[in-house]
Amino acid sequence: MTHAVPPPASATAGGVVFRVKGRRFFLAADVALRLAPQPQITRFPGAPPGLLGLALSDGVTLPVVEIGPAREAMIVCLYRGEPIGLLGAEEVTTGMFAAGDAGGVLASGEAVPPLDLEEICGRIHVVTWGASWGG
Repeated sequence: MTHAVPPPASATAGGVVFRVKGRRFFLAADVALRLAPQPQITRFPGAPPGLLGLALSDGVTLPVVEIGPAREAMIVCLYRGEPIGLLGAEEVTTGMFAAGDAGGVLASGEAVPPLDLEEICGRIHVVTWGASWGG
């Protein structure tokens, strides 16, 4: 007697799909922790372009990085194990999406690539004080 093996369920990915400057991106639920309203941001002199400053979100101080011009919501996510805020996304949608290629998803029939946090955070990388003083 043989048992029929059911077909595999379609792969899905939970997370956030959002638009930045007309392009859609995806962040997986294990990276995107929560959505928050735009916080009060404390700017500081000498911050690199793209680093808006520091903000308090749910009792945690985190750097806020600009990913676009919108100021509707902040996506609080993990980058290298540390919380950061991403500000500039619009049309934010959360849910389960059909898994796509290379970590992206299919949303409304369109392939949506993952947001490259490595590239975004690499833009705001600065030399440490010790290195700039020769120490």
